[in-house]
Parts: sequence; structure tokens; C-alpha cells
Amino acid sequence: MKSSINKIVQRASLVVVCLFALSYFSNMVYNAAIDGRKSGLLAGYLTDFSQFPDLITKTLTSDELAGIPPTYTKADSSFQEVNKLTYPVYALNSFWDAAKEEWEIRLFNLKNDSTSFQWRLSQKNLDMSTTSWFFPNTSPRNCIILPNKSLLVSADESANLVRLDSNSHILWSNHEFIYHHSLELDADSNVWVCGSALNTNGKITLQAVKNFESIIFKYKENYIIQIDSKTGKILFQKGITEILRDNHYSNFVFGFSNPNAFANDPIHLNDIQPVLTDSPYWKKGDVFISIRHRSLVFLYRPSTNKIIRLIFGEFINQHDVDVISDSEIAIFNNNFIQRVKDKPDAPEDTFRISNTMNSSEIVVYNFKDSTFKTLLKDHFINEKIQTKTQGGFTFLKNNNIFVESQNQGKLFIVNDSGVVLKKILHVPSSPFIYQLNWIRIYEQLPY
Repeated sequence: MKSSINKIVQRASLVVVCLFALSYFSNMVYNAAIDGRKSGLLAGYLTDFSQFPDLITKTLTSDELAGIPPTYTKADSSFQEVNKLTYPVYALNSFWDAAKEEWEIRLFNLKNDSTSFQWRLSQKNLDMSTTSWFFPNTSPRNCIILPNKSLLVSADESANLVRLDSNSHILWSNHEFIYHHSLELDADSNVWVCGSALNTNGKITLQAVKNFESIIFKYKENYIIQIDSKTGKILFQKGITEILRDNHYSNFVFGFSNPNAFANDPIHLNDIQPVLTDSPYWKKGDVFISIRHRSLVFLYRPSTNKIIRLIFGEFINQHDVDVISDSEIAIFNNNFIQRVKDKPDAPEDTFRISNTMNSSEIVVYNFKDSTFKTLLKDHFINEKIQTKTQGGFTFLKNNNIFVESQNQGKLFIVNDSGVVLKKILHVPSSPFIYQLNWIRIYEQLPY
């Protein structure tokens, strides 16, 4: 009898010890996530170890393991292409050439698919040491053609902003930041580009801030960067946090319940749109800045470090800001609600759906009266134009608007009367289609 009691006590003690060890380990992982100091040298290892199951799941369900290249996406079998274009519209997009292990950046006519020009970007002379991405994943996005057929190229999420000549030779390269998202020329033909701090050994270099309880929050800082397109030299750089704090808007960085939301990327800069001419509401040299993870656009004056106006309200997780008149801007509203963490959905009887996002949108903001309006809403809903990330548009002549639904791999040209173009970029002899990479549109060639 006594022996049986001892065994029960020993087993209970073992359970208690195991529970304590598990609890202590969980506490260390938790502290490593929110404040590395409490876990000392183990912080990085604990965080990586805790994320290992997610890594395995992500790997086993990845397109790459299934044999689908990262530059391909699955075609919508119900999609019916339409082409009613009566004039040439040129599109600039990048395509991965697996045989040559190079990126082909192709200028082609949407009216008849004819290729007008192309450039090649190889890994030679690029710096891939500070990014965790492989070269086939660093798609050249939103490239810009210059009058002499040279090309401004950013290899996405890597420290590579380069200018190619018409023969695809590198004229200059800049490796000072991790470059991502949009490229835009200002009135002086300098280029504005989004950037983040250089990575170290494949790890994101994080900004850190400490509250009055000495708890450190770490997050990815984003920078607006102006670069001389002739030389590749940086003319201006400033962090988004610094801009917002200098203008007394720290709440847009820190005023949320979870400062570590969105994978330590609470800002997520995705577009810098330079102002090319003066108007009653802005000046040449100003820039519009799009902050996706705060559903915020603001007009900023680099010459004085002043935010002229904050714009928010009728868009969610937006991209692509364009000036369309002397008092209006247009914004690509992804209209997508982002979940911070993947958790099992609650039982249906525990919540009510208060709103449903049917499609992405183009939203116009008027500086005169601070009002919003939505363009082509019915067409966006009818065509199911939905992209939770990326996406963009270009205003064309004849009241047409080009739309890139990036996640879907679909291109549209739409006007009030209906659809002028519906198109996907087919991969030859394959059931897949090419991924879109922030296509730039030209109605007249710049050379």
C-alpha cells in the first residue's frame, strides 16, 4: 500500500515538475518575444525555436515544394479575357527566366502582346548578402524607363537599386538600404524609393523603443529615400518614425494595443508619390506617403520636415497614391482586414458579421472639402477585383483606368461604360500564369 502511494506521489511530482518546466520555458519564450533582455543570450534561439513548427508547416504547404515557382500563380478557371483596346498601351513587368537564372524586364503592348524592348537583370554585381530572400524572389518591381532606354530597377527586398543601360549593363548601383515597393520620379528626375535598414545575417534590423516600465518593443523601421538618378547617390533620407514623432503623431506608431503587430512591421511604407507642380494645397517637392499597416496617407514637405495633412478614414490597408488634379488624389484601397495572428475562428454563434468587404476600390480624396468618393465601384464588385496586398492603378486617356489586381494575377482597363481589357499573363505550356510585379504603364514610350 505504502509503495503504491509513493508511486502516485512520484508520478504527481513528475507531472508538477514537467508543468513547471514547460511553464518556465513558455515564460522565457514570451519574454524573448516582447523583451529580449529578460532572456539574455537565449532570446534569439528561443524565438527561433518557438517558430519552428510554423516554419515546418509553411515549408510543407509552400508552392515551391509543390513545384510551383514563386513567380507563378494559379489561374482562375472562370476568368474570361476581353480586349477592346483601340490604341496601344505599354506595360512594363518583370519575368523570371529559370533557364538563364535571370530576370527579364519586358515592355510589351497590351493591345497585341508585341514586345517593344527588354532588359535583363542577373545576380552578377548585385549584393545578396544582406537579404534572406533568394534571387528568384527579389522581383524587380515598378521599374522606370528613362529617355535613353536606361532603366531604374529595384530588386525587391534586397540591397540593390541599380540603373541599367539599354544593353542591360549596370551604370550604377546603390546598396545602402533594403529597397522595396514603389519607385517614382520627381520633377527633377530624381527617384524616390521605399527602404528599410540593412539586414544582418539575414535578420531584419529592428528599431527599438522603451516604455516607462523599461519594456523594449522592437519593430521594423521604414525610410523615405531620394536618390540622384544620374549617379545613384542618396540626396535625402528620413525614417517614418522620426517624421511622425517630429510632427507630434507618435500615436500612429505606438498608439495601438499590440506594438509588435504585423510581424514587427507596424508601419509598412509602400508608396512615395512626389508632387510635380504647385497647387493651393501642396508644393512642388512635397511627397505623399502611404503607410499600409496604419491605413494612413499623409502629405509631407521634406524641405521643412512638416506633415501638411493626414488622410485616413475611407480606405483600409491601401497602396498606390496618385495626384490626379490640383485638389485631388486617388488611392488604391485594398479594402482588406488584416488578421494579426492566425487563430481558429470562433463558433458562429459567438459573433456577428458587421460588414463585408466585397472588393478592392479606387478612392478619391478631395482637399477642398476633405471628402471621399469611390470610382467604378460596381465594376470592381462585378469583376471581383480583390487583392489583399499590393495592387495599383493608372489613369489613362479616354477616361480609362488601368488596374492591377496583383494577388489574382489579373489586369484590367475599365471605364464608366464597362471593361475595355481583362487579361492574365500566360506561362507557355503551363496551367499557371505569371505573377504581376507592380506593372508600370505607358501610353507613349519615353524614348
